[in-house]
Amino acid sequence: MSLRRLRVVGENTRMKTTYSGREGTGPTYEIEADRHGNYTVRLDGKVVKRVSALASYRGKPTWGSRKLEEDAIEDAKKAIEAFRTDAG
Repeated sequence: MSLRRLRVVGENTRMKTTYSGREGTGPTYEIEADRHGNYTVRLDGKVVKRVSALASYRGKPTWGSRKLEEDAIEDAKKAIEAFRTDAG
């Protein structure tokens, strides 16, 4: 028996991943992104950074896209590296 997730029309699914920096050392951040380009970065359960994508623009996919989600995760990783650089 296999389980699968049913999608509901209009559902905004979110992808979660963790990131510890390029070297893999230091604190582990949790990144949560959706298919519209929004993302949240958490450290020990506390929100460190939250970014909302543009609400509307010409050519924006109605249901979002995997590319926007992946770009949001990459942007979050860059933000984490900037935190680490600022902190020393």
